[in-house]
Amino acid sequence: MIKAGNYLYSPQPDAGSSPDRVTSGLVSSANGVLFDGLSNYAGWMGSATALTTVRVVFDLMKDYPLDQIRIVMNSQNIYWGFKDITVKYRPEAKLGYYIAARHVRSGTDLNYTVSVPMANATARYVILEIRRTQLYQHIPLTEVEFYKGTGEAGPNPAEALTATDLKAELSKDALMVDKYGQWMSETWPGKVAYDVQLQLEYANEAAQLATTSLNLSKYDTYGGIKSEGKQAATGFFRLQKINGKWWFITPEGYPFIMKGVDATSLWEAGYKTPVNKADGSPRVIFDELPDKTAYSPAYTNDTNGQYVSFVVANVMKKYGSNYEAKWEDITKKRLIDWGFNAFAKWTKPKGITFPYVQVLQEPANLRRILWTYDVFDPESEAIIDTALKAQLTSAKSSPWLIGYTYDNEAGWDSEIVKQILLYNASSPAKSAFVDFMAARYNNDLGTVNRLLGTSAASFAGLKDTLIDIAKVPAIDVSEYIRLASKTYYSSIRNLIKKYDTNHLFLGSSVVPTWRTSLDWDQGAMAYVDAFSVDSYTQNADWITRYAAYDKPLINQEYSFGTATRGLTYISAPTKTESIADRGRAFKTFVESQAANPLFVGSGWYSYYDQPVTGRPDGESYNTGLVNQQDQPFTEMVSIMKEVHAGLDGLHAGAVAPVESAPAPAVIEAEKYSQQMGAAIASISTGGQYVGSLKPGDWTAYANVNLTGMTKAEFKVASDKSGTIRLRLGGPSGTVIGTLGIASTGGLQTWKTSQIAITPTAGVQNLYLTFENAAGDEIGNIDYFKLLAS
Repeated sequence: MIKAGNYLYSPQPDAGSSPDRVTSGLVSSANGVLFDGLSNYAGWMGSATALTTVRVVFDLMKDYPLDQIRIVMNSQNIYWGFKDITVKYRPEAKLGYYIAARHVRSGTDLNYTVSVPMANATARYVILEIRRTQLYQHIPLTEVEFYKGTGEAGPNPAEALTATDLKAELSKDALMVDKYGQWMSETWPGKVAYDVQLQLEYANEAAQLATTSLNLSKYDTYGGIKSEGKQAATGFFRLQKINGKWWFITPEGYPFIMKGVDATSLWEAGYKTPVNKADGSPRVIFDELPDKTAYSPAYTNDTNGQYVSFVVANVMKKYGSNYEAKWEDITKKRLIDWGFNAFAKWTKPKGITFPYVQVLQEPANLRRILWTYDVFDPESEAIIDTALKAQLTSAKSSPWLIGYTYDNEAGWDSEIVKQILLYNASSPAKSAFVDFMAARYNNDLGTVNRLLGTSAASFAGLKDTLIDIAKVPAIDVSEYIRLASKTYYSSIRNLIKKYDTNHLFLGSSVVPTWRTSLDWDQGAMAYVDAFSVDSYTQNADWITRYAAYDKPLINQEYSFGTATRGLTYISAPTKTESIADRGRAFKTFVESQAANPLFVGSGWYSYYDQPVTGRPDGESYNTGLVNQQDQPFTEMVSIMKEVHAGLDGLHAGAVAPVESAPAPAVIEAEKYSQQMGAAIASISTGGQYVGSLKPGDWTAYANVNLTGMTKAEFKVASDKSGTIRLRLGGPSGTVIGTLGIASTGGLQTWKTSQIAITPTAGVQNLYLTFENAAGDEIGNIDYFKLLAS
């Protein structure tokens, strides 16, 4: 074992043992924890702002023939670990690095060792790149052991590198891919070696698919399934519930489950990779780039630099003259053969006619708030109208268009509100928040100041005051987000219907637990025809979150991947162990979605793999039905074909969950989340009640599940008459029930009364407001109870 030289971290460890944790710059192998043979370790703590990748560079002081590199990573608990490690090396005389291996973690053992065979390769400098599975994961590094192979160490080595020199090593490239864009450090059956191989594959596949076409005895022109019976035909896609199950209905009138593919265009921007680094210098990672003259369509440029698409170059090599038309013919036949029936999201081929979803992307010149934009900006509507008018007008007559989604993965949550509260009066969203609070609290500035911990002299001044979200009642944050959501979705729906009354509004593809909130999602339900998500998960549990709303549901993005051929999987829930396992994961997931009566379709992301060398934002995931060499993942798509064949029948036979009547929900009146004017007092026989309830006063109760509830029972005591109204959305919100109060004989004489309430879906914020014609107190409330019929 070689114990020599120095090493350097980037970034510096913020956990573990000395001296590595406390020493900046070079660490000597004689003193560092990575060579001590003990349990001491270096560590990097995860956080919302943690770097995805940590790196360590070693200078062994001279060239050595290496037999293997052994890396020990012992975790403290389940919150420690890593996703994968890439090992790079170079001899002293070389300028660039070679990749020895990329190891992907498997299993759940806390003590983990990676052994990388080096096959006597010569190396002086070695780099470890360690990636996290997710940002909050902590990374340990316990030992790194270098074992000498056969032969002698290199003579006359150069001087040891300084800390600055070693840091510069981290910016050097390593050869990654061959001239077809394939990972160079691995072999596999079918790996492309010659252009002729691609051309033979085309000839064979074309022969196999020669007679493939949509079976019009089973399906209508648009892919609607005839065996489920014909419904009313409108000439456009619509939605309908049949026997308790939601379906799309095709323009010809037949039920349809969308079995879509995302990003199917040959020219999809996510399939290209940067040719140069950010500073404009070449990325020395390509063994050979496609010839820029012969394959000029594979190259594109923008303000950030030049890109190459190995997909385009390989398709040109494979299909020859008139390559795009030939590729479109094969692609359409592939998708029909595999059972897909739509282009679900993002780009689509120019010459293939399939049902499709059109993404209306938000204009870049909207007023931004973190990952979204200010929906209260009075200029937003005109900006969006100008940007989308032409798209909506040109698509309105297309029978192939299923509907529109708008924006992408950009709902509102408390982080958005937190940011808004730090703005000044120039922010429409901040002004809207202050106006919202003023209206909720009867324009009582003193009350609002007390709530927010502010001392503004006016509501106008409050708009210029920084507000700490921790001081804002949670129910107020919730209602403000719901207001923003209704503003957003109603505006977009109105805009779509202004130019196109024929097609559906399918939501905005939120990720159920990221950059959105249930408040935002619920606000959408009244304005969308179907609700879309992007859910990269292992089962259909995401549907449960929205089950109460009886709204058709679509999963616009999902996929499964395996760490192979230089690529990796998106996240832990999407990880599989092999290509065939990707197909098996698809079967389990898609069938579990289709078995739900609310489900109407999904889109596999994506048609091709991402580039091994990274798309423009750096992602390099195994997401494709087809690799970048235009070779289908046969073991996977053969399973998809079988699943798709039975999916319509599975959905037709879906059984709605048998739900018993919800248990009564008893809410003690004094357990409000927020109130205006109410007081708590004690009942003479024990317990507490809410009193001092005058016109204009209110109490609010957060997160009340109203699903299935049809009645409300109140226990009240009063010596006067009055009215209690149950409202949603705020003290002046929608009334769902009204209780008239008559004198019970005294303020401690309690009686119960029941009223009907409007059936309402989901978890809601419930408000009680109080009225009395004479302006008197209406009496006292002990509790109220929500009941099902």
